[in-house]
Amino acid sequence: MQTLVGIVIPIYKESLSELEQKSLLQCKKVLGNYPIHFVLPEGLKATYIEEHFPTAQRNYFPAQFFTSTQSYNHLLIDPTFYEQFTSHEFILIYQLDAYVFRDELKEWCQKGYDYIGAPKLKKKHWENENTIQWPVLDPIMMNGGLSLRKVAPIIRFLNWYHRLFGTWPANEDSLFSVYHKRAFPLRFLLKLPSWKEALAFAFEQNPKISLQINGGKLPFGCHAWERYNPSFWKPYMDNKEN
Repeated sequence: MQTLVGIVIPIYKESLSELEQKSLLQCKKVLGNYPIHFVLPEGLKATYIEEHFPTAQRNYFPAQFFTSTQSYNHLLIDPTFYEQFTSHEFILIYQLDAYVFRDELKEWCQKGYDYIGAPKLKKKHWENENTIQWPVLDPIMMNGGLSLRKVAPIIRFLNWYHRLFGTWPANEDSLFSVYHKRAFPLRFLLKLPSWKEALAFAFEQNPKISLQINGGKLPFGCHAWERYNPSFWKPYMDNKEN
């Protein structure tokens, strides 16, 4: 029987840093009631996972997909990757530079988007935040590090893309954001949110400005928080209620 959503956490190394452990334990605290899958290279000894997530599923893939950012991108544009998770209608990709503040996962699934991640805002977005937004005609890059994906439409999109164009030359999340001109002919195959709605899902760059645009409310989660203004995030992450 298909469930609504599963958490998919890619890990490529045996030893996790303190910040990665913090991210992972926060995921367990907030989203621990959902099915959790760890995506691992074949042969990896996952001692930390065995200790802290004994009931989580482990999905192994060839180690060649975990050697670089480019090889990881190849994994996430392979339809067979998503076919491993067809027991869920949606999957939440949760890399270990992500952090979630509260459980809104079902609510985001119910919105029915095929892909959503933290939008990469540019100056034009916060200077003209009240302009009409057309996700199809004016797409914005949405990062895949913390991203919700509807499995069946993603598989269909990838099958069509590979049939028409072959390989994808850039980051996987830019393909699903339909951000690059090469993917633009397929833009109607994926239902995407406006950048402002995506901002309520997750922040990445410019978190202070993002918080202002989002009405002073924290998003569901954030990505790359240790890279983009970690001092901004510290009081929220130190708050024991989060």
